[in-house]
Amino acid sequence: MDHFMPQIFWHDRQGLLSVDLHHMMRNGKYRLVTASVQKEVRVWEFEFELGLDPKSQETKPQLTVGFLANLAFHNQAINQVKFSPSKEYDLLASGDCEGRITIWKLSDQPAPPPQDEMPTNKENWIRYKVLNHNSDVNALCWSPSGTQIASVSNDHTLAVHDALTGKRLFVASNFRSPNGVCWDPLGKYIVTMSPDRRMDLMDAVKGTRLKHFSSATLPARSFLSATGMIHLEEKSHKLFHDDQLFSFQRALVFSPNGEFIAAPCAHLELGSSDLYGTYFFKREDLGTKDLPFAFYPAPKPTFLVRFSPITFTLLPTTKENHLGLPYRLLWIALNKDAIYFYDSQHNYPVAVVDNIHLNSLTDAAFSSDGRVLVISSLEGYCSFIRINLSQWGEIMTEVVPVCTSPNLIEEKKQKKRKSTAAVVAEKEKEKEKEEDPSKKSPVRKQTENPKGSTPKAVTPSLKKFFKKEPKAAGSPAPAASPALAATPSATTEASPATSTKKRIQLVTLDT
Repeated sequence: MDHFMPQIFWHDRQGLLSVDLHHMMRNGKYRLVTASVQKEVRVWEFEFELGLDPKSQETKPQLTVGFLANLAFHNQAINQVKFSPSKEYDLLASGDCEGRITIWKLSDQPAPPPQDEMPTNKENWIRYKVLNHNSDVNALCWSPSGTQIASVSNDHTLAVHDALTGKRLFVASNFRSPNGVCWDPLGKYIVTMSPDRRMDLMDAVKGTRLKHFSSATLPARSFLSATGMIHLEEKSHKLFHDDQLFSFQRALVFSPNGEFIAAPCAHLELGSSDLYGTYFFKREDLGTKDLPFAFYPAPKPTFLVRFSPITFTLLPTTKENHLGLPYRLLWIALNKDAIYFYDSQHNYPVAVVDNIHLNSLTDAAFSSDGRVLVISSLEGYCSFIRINLSQWGEIMTEVVPVCTSPNLIEEKKQKKRKSTAAVVAEKEKEKEKEEDPSKKSPVRKQTENPKGSTPKAVTPSLKKFFKKEPKAAGSPAPAASPALAATPSATTEASPATSTKKRIQLVTLDT
């Protein structure tokens, strides 16, 4: 691994709070976005070029960074920025301490001239949508499709918006100032973390709370720490660090295929000793177990986890396989001073990068090809770690199998789908009956009469009592049919005089 720290005042010597890398390279260059305690979002590009090292006089990769755009709209410090993973829509989200989330969209139109001393923007990012919370926006994450965005805020809510329309899809409350959120790559869940030592599992479609994790009965185990061997008793333990942890976010994350949730801020209070690290929760155990599947200790509290997008084959040199996967994952855990590299075969860090900044680390992001890791700090500088993938092992070319999900949502969806179809079918039948009177039930017709009243007989058509014959010229009018007097239904309701008069008039009309 190679470390680079360009002497660039990314935000005019102000502390950096967030950094993210675009999922696509352009012209062989990476694209980077940064945010700070200032009010601007800035977009950059960088690449590694072979050049002569002035110290060693050897040809080595040199980092070159270029400015692309300065986005000004926020009125407060910007806590987090995230590029959308969508390949169709080039979007960028930024959330600030005023409760505002701005969705930026890359435009093909030329950028307007700058209004201050900043250089001219090379990219024209226009303000597309503005979303709002009632307090600080602490963390953001995009859906796998890159068209919806989830945000958590100091107003104790989780909100999900459609980034293309600005419509709020749902809001979930009763959190305690959540400062961590991540979206399941399979699209089923959203997971949040809060300073009240709690992790919540949410339904990504409805926003209902499915489960929470705060304490669990852990099995007895011994850990080797910096202060010596620590013994864990089999009893109920609080899982996460309290609100005394110094961190801007609790950045938990799903593994690339969604099989695990990696949760930082692990803190086990063992008498006079404290054990810190990162938990791994297995997806298929979310519905049945409250305890983590694996634990990775660290010397200091971790507050951020990021997975490399590259999957490796298992190392043939070791028989250990801590997570029991048929492949090998690589990830980092960040504390305020150091970066710890882990893989899924070992239960300890396989590499450590520390003492690279004078102030606390704040955020980190992998490039889409897994070759670059960028870290931001309150010092106001960014560090670039160039990763040689061949040193970590052989890249896996086979497709990683999709993991199964617990039955936390499927049963509820099935019941709702069945009842909804029945209601719709019943409404359609009622509508058909109203439009076509012939389909109405005769029983329903009888209930319209008051109880105890005598239903009225339906008067038959009078034309059937007459027999039309061809009329000869000059012939007199025909007499009434003899069958008319013998018909009992003719005298059922009306008087004979009235009915006879009507029949005579009708006969006269017909002739």
